Amino acid sequence: MGTRTVHQMCFLLTGWLTTGMALAAPLNDTGMVRACLVDGQQVVAEEMPDFSADPCYDQALARLDPQHQLLWVAIDVTLDPQTLASQAPLGVFISGKASAQVWLNGQFLGRNGEPAMTAEAEQPGLIDAVIHLPSDRLQPTNNQLQLLLSAHHGWLTLAHPIHGITISPYRPPTDGILRHYWPSLLPFGVLVLGFFYLTLVTWLKRLPQQVWLLPLMALMAAAQLFIEVYRGLSAYPYHWQDVRLLLILACSLAFGWSLLAYVLKGLPLTRRWLHGALSAAVVLLVIAAVPGFDSKSVLAILLSVLLAMAYLLWARFSQGRRLGWLSLLLVLFVVVIFLNAYSFIDTVYYYFVAGLIFMLMAQQAKQASQDQQLQLKYQARAQQLQQIIEQKTLQDSTEKIEIRSAGKTEWLRVKDLAYCKGAGDYVELVDTQGSVKLFHGSLTELSLRLPTTFLKTHRSYLVNTTLISALERSPSGAGQLCLTQGAKVPVSKRIMPQVREQLS
Repeated sequence: MGTRTVHQMCFLLTGWLTTGMALAAPLNDTGMVRACLVDGQQVVAEEMPDFSADPCYDQALARLDPQHQLLWVAIDVTLDPQTLASQAPLGVFISGKASAQVWLNGQFLGRNGEPAMTAEAEQPGLIDAVIHLPSDRLQPTNNQLQLLLSAHHGWLTLAHPIHGITISPYRPPTDGILRHYWPSLLPFGVLVLGFFYLTLVTWLKRLPQQVWLLPLMALMAAAQLFIEVYRGLSAYPYHWQDVRLLLILACSLAFGWSLLAYVLKGLPLTRRWLHGALSAAVVLLVIAAVPGFDSKSVLAILLSVLLAMAYLLWARFSQGRRLGWLSLLLVLFVVVIFLNAYSFIDTVYYYFVAGLIFMLMAQQAKQASQDQQLQLKYQARAQQLQQIIEQKTLQDSTEKIEIRSAGKTEWLRVKDLAYCKGAGDYVELVDTQGSVKLFHGSLTELSLRLPTTFLKTHRSYLVNTTLISALERSPSGAGQLCLTQGAKVPVSKRIMPQVREQLS
């Protein structure tokens, strides 16, 4: 190796990394590291340092941080007898924001990218990588992994850039991650289908603007889940982890704000936009002060839910509004977050969101059905009132129908017309006295000239509804109308429902 020197930190991980046929225990807070911060001394990158010598010192394992620097790491490895006796191939799994070169007992194994002192010299590695570990390189005892790490690319400085360094049976590095996320695939399908279904229903039924927030919530949750699971589908360069974390946080914020906006739109607030803007500002200020993107993503949702609950409680005590089942769901949401703090954003969240959205949609569907029934009731009342007005107008009307027959012209007052019967090219007009006059024209043409108080009961009959005294229905489904002057007019089976609805 050359003599190029670097300013770096050397870490001696004194905690033991125990491996077996199952997935090895990942790097965690239970061990310590031995750190070497060079101050006036030089550590040669191309030469493996003496980890037991100064200037190394002990430090927590979780503080391992190769961001914006180049560092050496040594991990003592204890292998159980079954692992040594097994012929299964092993691998060194490196998960985190780093490029790495790996040695075992001083012998080079491989690299993930190319670590270096500067960003220009470094080649970024994958976020999750595995390096084959030949079994003949293993010793019964006193094995040691040595790693050279750096991470100069990316836009964020993460609190915990290294997620794990383990030895376990060799397999694609994404397998374990995908197994972690696979329970979330079911709600992903539900959320995607829910987005399209809710969008279609909301658009076709012309539901209020508030309801459009439901498919938006489904879309944001589905997008966040896809971004989470994508790490188990493809090992991407480590610096794209920053983009992934920012997108997850953006989806969490969008979902939280959509849920809060849904609640605000259901409350009688003035300057609703101001309440929404202030709430969003509070959420942004809090998550900006919290380290760790998992914590930020969870808080983006939790704070929005808590603010929504606060507004519902305000409406309860200031305006006497009842706390509906939405309030109970939000309380349950908070409880679930606290009981599943570590797995919430990975799996539990998506199941809960899928259930929450469809319960909200069920509530909206019920409300829409009630509104529709109420609207139909108002329309029926308006129609009845209009019919009464038209009947009164007809009684007071002096309007007449002109009848030309046999070279003479006659006029028949509309209010004296009992019913009309179509007969080919002419129509029989029967008045209240039973007299019949002929109108040269079609029944359709005549119906356009008569007021809406005349009801079509058959393809050949129009009846003056102001003279109806009774409706008789036969077992076949047809029937007849009895008029005040004693006449009876048939009602066809096809038109019977319309006649009954108009006369009710």
